[in-house]
Amino acid sequence: MNNIEDVVQWADNLIFDKTGEHLTPIQEAILTGVWQRQKYPQIAKNFNCSESHVKKEAAKLWEKLREELGEDLNKFNFRSKLEKKYRVSQVSHLGDCLQIDNVNICGELKQTIKDKQTRSHSPPTSPQNQNPSPIIDLTDAPELLSFYDRTSELSTLKEWILQARARLITIYGLSGIGKSAIALKLIEQIQTEFD
Repeated sequence: MNNIEDVVQWADNLIFDKTGEHLTPIQEAILTGVWQRQKYPQIAKNFNCSESHVKKEAAKLWEKLREELGEDLNKFNFRSKLEKKYRVSQVSHLGDCLQIDNVNICGELKQTIKDKQTRSHSPPTSPQNQNPSPIIDLTDAPELLSFYDRTSELSTLKEWILQARARLITIYGLSGIGKSAIALKLIEQIQTEFD
């Protein structure tokens, strides 16, 4: 779900189905602004209202969405949580095809299923089993818009994983410091080292 119109429509439908009320124009502006990674002062400026009004309306909006989705939701995690919920509620499997709303996707999914069947029925000495390509699912990973030079931290993590063979590493820090970004960059650099 990359289109903000889809997000607003989906959120509006979700709230309307439960409350009988549509999103207000300011709530739509908040969803749009937060989706585009704008701060409340910028949203207020774009909507020609005060920042305190945006904050008050945003609190109401997050509470409504929190109640409907059953998850802690705020301006920081809204995009990833809503994308995840959207996929879960809108995706269904039809045999070896994937249906999202009224669109069926069969080509790539069929090939993936055939690959899995081939791998499970091939003899152990076949070339396919000697060099299997790893399947890394990063569909829930956040977008990596910018990455600041963290070469020493990346090399330390790579050393711990590849040379010291650490099986579990915890990356912790303040919100927004780049924990997910460094993890994604690390995956990108070492994914070929694993089955």
